[in-house]
Amino acid sequence: MHLELRKGTKEDAQAFVDLLQKVHADMEHKEWFYLDAPEETKEKIVASQLQMWVAMDGNTMAAAFSVIFPGLEANNYGYDLKLSQEQLMNVVNMDTAAVHPDYRGMGLQKKLMQMAEQELQRTGRKILLCTIHPDNHHSLQNVLDQGYTIQAKRSKYGSIRYLLRKDIP
Repeated sequence: MHLELRKGTKEDAQAFVDLLQKVHADMEHKEWFYLDAPEETKEKIVASQLQMWVAMDGNTMAAAFSVIFPGLEANNYGYDLKLSQEQLMNVVNMDTAAVHPDYRGMGLQKKLMQMAEQELQRTGRKILLCTIHPDNHHSLQNVLDQGYTIQAKRSKYGSIRYLLRKDIP
């Protein structure tokens, strides 16, 4: 098996949505994984509000990681931390990580997050924020191992979430 890790494109939008729906459908604790409506996700990709990094096994999307550039929109996690307007403009919501069940245990979430961070360093946006359900120990440990720290515990997406932060140079 040879996986190609690369930046996602608009042409990957449907495969990305399909992967998210597959992962969500297979989850025992569905509250751990919030999904926007598929059309909303595709619209964000086309508008370049959402960018993604993907692991492809031929034509199969094995894993994906997405980020959102929220600006001053209400979905900016920085509001929960009472960041200044200038800081809010430097926030990236580290949004969604999904790994197809057949490809788990290969470190793909971590690899794709690291690829995203490397590119984000060049954008000038330096405040990386994400939310994780407290009981989702695997994802939580994954981001803690990458230097994120828990900043708050908030009600989001219909359940409780940790809000984590990492500042990049």
